[in-house]
Amino acid sequence: QNRVPLNLIELAVNIYSRQLASRRPIVTVNTNRKEYKVFSKEFELALNHLMGELDFESVLRAATVDALFSMGIVKTGICEPEHQIRGFLLRAGQPYAETVSLDDWVHDMTARNFSECAYMGNRFRMPLHAVKDSDLYTDTDDIKAVRRKKFNEHGDQKDQAVSGDASDIQDEAYEYAELWEMWLPQEQKILTFAADDTGSPQKIIRIVDWGGPKQGPYHILSYEHVPGNTMPLPPVASLIDMHQLTNNIFRKLARQAERQKDIVGYRGSSEQDAENVRDAADGEMVRIDDPDSVKTYKFGGIDQQSLGFMIQTKNLFTYLGGNLDALGGLGQMSDTVGQDRMMSQSASQRMADMQEATIDFSRSVSTSLAEHLFSDRHVKLELEKTVGTSGKIKVPFIYDGTKAEGEFVNYNFQIQPHSMQQTTPGMRLQALTQVMGQFVTPLSGMMQQQGLSIDARRLMDLLGEYTQIPELSELVVDQKQNPVQTTEDKAVEQS
Repeated sequence: QNRVPLNLIELAVNIYSRQLASRRPIVTVNTNRKEYKVFSKEFELALNHLMGELDFESVLRAATVDALFSMGIVKTGICEPEHQIRGFLLRAGQPYAETVSLDDWVHDMTARNFSECAYMGNRFRMPLHAVKDSDLYTDTDDIKAVRRKKFNEHGDQKDQAVSGDASDIQDEAYEYAELWEMWLPQEQKILTFAADDTGSPQKIIRIVDWGGPKQGPYHILSYEHVPGNTMPLPPVASLIDMHQLTNNIFRKLARQAERQKDIVGYRGSSEQDAENVRDAADGEMVRIDDPDSVKTYKFGGIDQQSLGFMIQTKNLFTYLGGNLDALGGLGQMSDTVGQDRMMSQSASQRMADMQEATIDFSRSVSTSLAEHLFSDRHVKLELEKTVGTSGKIKVPFIYDGTKAEGEFVNYNFQIQPHSMQQTTPGMRLQALTQVMGQFVTPLSGMMQQQGLSIDARRLMDLLGEYTQIPELSELVVDQKQNPVQTTEDKAVEQS
């Protein structure tokens, strides 16, 4: 409702999300069984290909932002034949990973942690005709359409109420039914309920046995556990008060600045002097018989103590956020580059727990996707794998689900942490420069003795790519194909 000239929350969320999940994670698949080594690498390529198809980086980024405000929830499973449930971009039988909004989430609040929950589930919407025509659901004749509302059944405002029309009833393209999917961990079953007009579950229309991963279809991401509670303490909850205080003071300072005015006062006997001052242009010389009788007076203006307090609250916000200036590279924090780097590394230590939680969450979701993909005996993907140590030879192959080897428990899944961090061409250029200067150049003599050499063409290609100057690769030519001509050769050719 109030203006937010200093949106510190957006600044913190943007910095956090880029630090935690700026790119799609790369999953490595390993096994202790030698006979499964070849298949594990092919399965690794298939899994990373699937995560690319699912646009997993967008799912992970959305879950990370949700966790900064409350908790991130991702649901995994197998797409049903009806595309209306998961969207038309997914094919039947394909594993999926989708985020669940807290507005559409429910779980057992009497539990002390999620492992003790008796149930958890989410709400979703489908066209009413699709629900009644589907073979997945039974006893659907009396299900009625439910219009989308801005408030839930308890009167709480939903996220979608932030934008759009404030009214509850909206015109929609179809008549929609509102359904709830509930997972019962103890019974290992999935129950689907049809909701009534209030949005509450009304009747069961589907019961299926859960045959997926043991942890279930839902994965929770949180950054600050509260003992004895399932709901976490999100980072934004610890920063919102300082954000509001800073903006309250800033708005007050803005009002003071708007009220500030300068006026010129003069004595009654010096009216001519006042007129001369008023009509004079900048730099013009005018006659003033009594200069002390005409003066400029200032009224209002920004209170310096309030301004200092506002600056202090802004600095406290960045401090409580884990030194956001250093994390986001917003400005110079010290006198030297080395000190800035040390402060940035120190500030990132505060985020170490958040990064580890995000990596564990990504590993949990990717492992569930891997188990669904491993169990799919009908999948066939056209991929290519790298052969040899040079990494230049790529061989196409077809990943066939019917050729899965061993059991799923024979494979280990890991997330490469660096793959989730943003890597710019400048950062790669800096790393390449350090490696060449600290390792390659000092070891050049030893490399020559062992018959090794630097591929200058490939080096120029990398430099052209990282510096974004592709013309650099044209500076290196093959002398056998383009021999260098001397002055005499050129003269002979011309003659």
